[in-house]
Amino acid sequence: MLIIPLTGALSKKSPPIVTIGIIAVCCFVFLVIQSGDMRNYEQAQEFYFDSGLCKIELSAYITYLSKTRQDKSADALAKKLNWSRQAIVVWYQRMMEDAEFQTRLLNDEIIRGDQQGFPEWKQLRTQYGDILSRVVAVRYGFRPAFPTYRTPFTYMFLHGSCGHLLGNMIFLWLVGCALELGYGPVLYAGLYLLTGVLSVGLYYLVYMTSTAPLLGASGAIAGLMGAYTLLYGRRKIKVFYSLGFYFNYTRVPALVLLPLWIGNECFQLFFGGTSHVAYVAHLGGLASGALLGFVGRKCLGGAMEPEAAPQDSREEQVSLLDEALEKLGKLDMDGARVLLERVLERDPVNTKALTHLFHIDKLQPESERFHATASRLFLRLTNDKGEHRSVYPIFQEYVRLAPRLRLDQQLLFRISSVLAAQGHPEDGERIMAVLLRSHPRSAGIPTGILNLARAYLHLGKSDRGRECLQVICRKYPESSECHIARKLLQGQTQS
Repeated sequence: MLIIPLTGALSKKSPPIVTIGIIAVCCFVFLVIQSGDMRNYEQAQEFYFDSGLCKIELSAYITYLSKTRQDKSADALAKKLNWSRQAIVVWYQRMMEDAEFQTRLLNDEIIRGDQQGFPEWKQLRTQYGDILSRVVAVRYGFRPAFPTYRTPFTYMFLHGSCGHLLGNMIFLWLVGCALELGYGPVLYAGLYLLTGVLSVGLYYLVYMTSTAPLLGASGAIAGLMGAYTLLYGRRKIKVFYSLGFYFNYTRVPALVLLPLWIGNECFQLFFGGTSHVAYVAHLGGLASGALLGFVGRKCLGGAMEPEAAPQDSREEQVSLLDEALEKLGKLDMDGARVLLERVLERDPVNTKALTHLFHIDKLQPESERFHATASRLFLRLTNDKGEHRSVYPIFQEYVRLAPRLRLDQQLLFRISSVLAAQGHPEDGERIMAVLLRSHPRSAGIPTGILNLARAYLHLGKSDRGRECLQVICRKYPESSECHIARKLLQGQTQS
């Protein structure tokens, strides 16, 4: 199961410089500083097997199993050791994953100083350690069996592969941008580092004898996710989710994500089978991030509210529209109106908000508010060519409800022209007839009639087109539209 939050916006005035910086550092470390890791690791492994160190330690391991754990398979192998490649691979893997043995081996408790062959083994082991220390992932990754003061910080900037790096950086960008805008760069940077350390702390408590290095920013990113849920709280945010073969988008309260993320990590940890993913570190990050987010909200109050940061206006509008639709579904018209007006305060030409507001106000068609909303909506629809198709059905609804047209003269001209261009010249002509009666000397009348004429001619209704052209020539002989009308009439006669 995959759940990715999609809330968060970039701001030119306050870009997410810390998030960008972390991504840049992680990429630089992997692409430059870790660039020789694979080569150095291969050299270390070649030395380990070719120098005879592998044979010495495997022999000690088999003896260790036989004496301390009464391992019958080890007894049988010790009596009949042929050192075939297959046997070496199987037992080497088992030995390297045995954290207790590795710890005791490096503490000189398996091959002791008073035993024969100790000097040779110690020299080979030292050489092997020197070569292996060139591997950045081993040197700066967090190894629970050999913790240092620096590795709880350095491990979160290292990655094991390009895919590992890419996946973490995508999640960091999606969650980090929103958090940095909400918390501010200083608190956000501290949050990232602290949750990274706390996530590795839980990992240490569970796997304190492990010698394998822990790498990656995923623990810190899990911490950011935990804090993210506290930042947005009950506010609904947009998320992308995938259930294997099925994926979709939805909006849920941010707090719902925390138990979902924790539940998914627990399921993967206990039932997901063998995996190299550090789910325990993820759990530590999620829990510590949520705790720090909670403490931060209590101590700093409004300073950590998402409203304190530049907001993604579009996302906020979508959220308000969704809430308005919920209220409409419950027939709470007044509540929906308040939310729609809030959208229009941020975006006065939001078509969806204006349309929903029109449908609310049409319940009282005799009110001034209905005509004012209709005017705002028609102005928006006629100004945007992409919305011209919506003019006709909305106008039909308006005419059906309104006893008379109470729209601005210039707006009526625009509606008439759009209706004509959209293939509805009859409706445009009705508007022009009203304008001819009420404002016969208006400067826009000749242009409006000319638009009607062209629309009729385009639709093949030549008779109605010629009538409109003749009206222009008769009533407005001095206008430029009359000159065009005469040419069109001449062309119609010749054809």
